[in-house]
Amino acid sequence: MRQDKPIALWAVPRSISTAFERVFVERDDFEIFHEPFSASYYYSEERLSDRYSDVEPKAEYNYKNVLASILKPSKKRVFVKDMAYHAKGMVGPEFVSNFANTFIIRDPKYVISSLYRMWPDFTFEETGFEQLYRLFRYATEANPDDVVVIDAMTFSENPVGIVAAYCEYLNIPFQSDSLLWEPADVQEWERWHRWHDKAQQSTGIERAERKDPTLPNELQEAYERCLPYYYQLAARAIPGTVRAIPTA
Repeated sequence: MRQDKPIALWAVPRSISTAFERVFVERDDFEIFHEPFSASYYYSEERLSDRYSDVEPKAEYNYKNVLASILKPSKKRVFVKDMAYHAKGMVGPEFVSNFANTFIIRDPKYVISSLYRMWPDFTFEETGFEQLYRLFRYATEANPDDVVVIDAMTFSENPVGIVAAYCEYLNIPFQSDSLLWEPADVQEWERWHRWHDKAQQSTGIERAERKDPTLPNELQEAYERCLPYYYQLAARAIPGTVRAIPTA
């Protein structure tokens, strides 16, 4: 794995991925891109959703322009957090080769339950699992040893161990002080601030409750469609028993 490649954390919605990203926001050795391809998917001239069809599309958000902004020379290493489905317009072998590809997953029952509260009209694509698995396949076909998968619930229960292991896999220093912070608005999250209020007001990684949500009948089909994709990635997840490595 090239050590200068941008690190991409590909996610599904409501997967505690923004809390994981916050760990890297707190570091001073990374430039952060927060869901940059969401602008392409929802707001560009090439947009793939009509959710915000009343908003005038912008050429600056077109996929190639967003990718170019991520890959431009930087004094710091780049960390990108995004939903795989946002990048649907570009995903393929060439696209994944630009990144050190990592993934965060969560049981789709939790994802769908939370997503439904935010967007009752969500599409199946917006659950994120199908496109996450598609991107995962491209990444593993390119180099299976370079792929890192995190389970969101395990991360919330053992943040030090999981972040330490993640850093070890990527050959980057582990900074234990990045796991604690002061509540503050994060500029990079402005476009989607309503989704990230809890992460902005937090002071560290909070343990997620393992209380199985009950899905209404109309969401069962989406849940069952997501499960096979989830299981494929879950089989590759970093174990929760990993020992924390010393602070760099």
